[in-house]
Amino acid sequence: MALEYLSPEKLKMTEVDGTYFEKAYQILQNHPLVQKDKMAVLGLCFGSAITLTMTAYSRVIKPQCCVCISGSHAIPVDKCLFEVFEDIKKLNGKIQVNEDNHLIHRNTILPIPSDPALKVDVGRIKCPLLLVNGTDDQNWATVESAEDMEMMMKKAGNRQLLTVLTYPDAGHLIEPPYTPHFRATNFLLHKMNEKVVMLWGGQTKPHAYAQEDSWKKILAFFREHLYGSSVKAKL
Repeated sequence: MALEYLSPEKLKMTEVDGTYFEKAYQILQNHPLVQKDKMAVLGLCFGSAITLTMTAYSRVIKPQCCVCISGSHAIPVDKCLFEVFEDIKKLNGKIQVNEDNHLIHRNTILPIPSDPALKVDVGRIKCPLLLVNGTDDQNWATVESAEDMEMMMKKAGNRQLLTVLTYPDAGHLIEPPYTPHFRATNFLLHKMNEKVVMLWGGQTKPHAYAQEDSWKKILAFFREHLYGSSVKAKL
């Protein structure tokens, strides 16, 4: 199941804050076929930022573990999505354009801020966390973010909860195995109705390897932290 939060038809961006994700979590938690104490959260790209925020600060969302693919903790906290995107717009001057007119966003969050108010306090996370990144990610500075998160968690005393998978020459969109790899694609800028070509990065062979290898390790991570001795897989 995937939760819509960027462009829901009947929901304004000003209404999408932590309570929106908490409600969705509770709906799933209360489903009769779900073990409420055996839940995990997985986020890709900006979804990883939300995953980290909710895991660190929410009093409702308490996953057994979480996975963040190609994400960063370098976003403002305690704001609705509208306010977050308004802050992100202020960084547009750091967007680069290559010779093919592809947009490169990775530098927008560099250098990783030292101000604690500008990033998620991952030192508050109390469950196992798996980060999956590619070194050729051209959309977000994920490798640098992972290094900063590791430093923050080590300082907070919860470094033992962190596992980092870094794949050489893989790009941003590390998706399930055999999903086609596109180094760059058309992209509709949020709320601007402007089409651009976004550079995601990745070389085809190493990116395909990253998708296949990371998926196996993500599933193994979930098995390790979600399966009890009396729990059998239903998927």
